[in-house]
Amino acid sequence: MTVPELGFGSAPVLGRVGRKQSLTAIAHAYQRGVRHFDTARSYGWGEAEGLLGRALAGHPRGSYRLVSKCGIVPPRRSTGLSLAKGAARRLLQVLPGARAFVRGVASKHFQPTGTYDVPALRASVETSLRELRTDYVDVLLLHNFQAGKPGLPEVVELLRGLQQAGRVRRYGFSVEGELLAGLAHLSAVGALDGAVVQAPVSDALLQLPAEYRGVPFIAHSPFRFLAAQREPLSLEALFAQLSEACRCEALVCSMFSVEHIERNVQAQRAAAGVPR
Repeated sequence: MTVPELGFGSAPVLGRVGRKQSLTAIAHAYQRGVRHFDTARSYGWGEAEGLLGRALAGHPRGSYRLVSKCGIVPPRRSTGLSLAKGAARRLLQVLPGARAFVRGVASKHFQPTGTYDVPALRASVETSLRELRTDYVDVLLLHNFQAGKPGLPEVVELLRGLQQAGRVRRYGFSVEGELLAGLAHLSAVGALDGAVVQAPVSDALLQLPAEYRGVPFIAHSPFRFLAAQREPLSLEALFAQLSEACRCEALVCSMFSVEHIERNVQAQRAAAGVPR
């Protein structure tokens, strides 16, 4: 039984979480042994990768793993976008309940766009590498894969080409919808062999059919899953369940305070039987 590693999720970076807090959290996570860092071209409206690259630049490249995603293109950077992000963070500090309002405004005026266009994806990957200050990413995922969307064979060909060129160590798919339907489609078109799948923690993941037990997974959003349980379930217990249910390599958490990082580190270590 191999307990998943604890991963640092950067989706809130330079979105709802500002620069200083993000840098502090990344530094503390690394200091506490976190080595799996998850990001995407679209996170932080296109700025999260740059901050993560800056935060990790002082560490040996082989000492950590980078997972990024392509397929959702952020809006063009602008003064208006920067001002809007700062105003939104200040509003949420005063009125945390305004999150839905902020999301609505952001989606209306600063909406990222999804694409399977191969030249756009190739350019996105090169931008990611430049922002992350690296020659390769350990895993590149097609962001928010949608079964049946035209263009998947061409995207898979691109991902495999990037792997052969050494720009990507492994590739895969971020499946945010129905997990089993997504896996079935990927398997049917021959795209699942050799691929990594990232998905939120769900009952489907914890009750994975035997035919998908060999697929390497990266799980995320554990706290949303835990909050929905009728019976209390600890993060430590969830780490253990994932290790038994599937080939889960990492559990990615958003954690931006020292206290939260410490709790998550201790939960993973306890599940793995590592002394405090």
